[in-house]
Amino acid sequence: MATAPVLDSFDRAILDLLQRDNTLPQREIAEAVHLSTPAVQRRIKRLQDSGVIAANVAVVAA
Repeated sequence: MATAPVLDSFDRAILDLLQRDNTLPQREIAEAVHLSTPAVQRRIKRLQDSGVIAANVAVVAA
């Protein structure tokens, strides 16, 4: 069984922003969490590869 990745405060902040608005540009996420855009890109890719981010979906209010 795979172990869950360790999430630091930056990862949690990125996830919080993506949960609120998954269309937010990575540049804006980087500014909000005080990281560079490439650092945010790497973190999002790691979160996707490890299964923390399982899907990128839109929720439609009926």
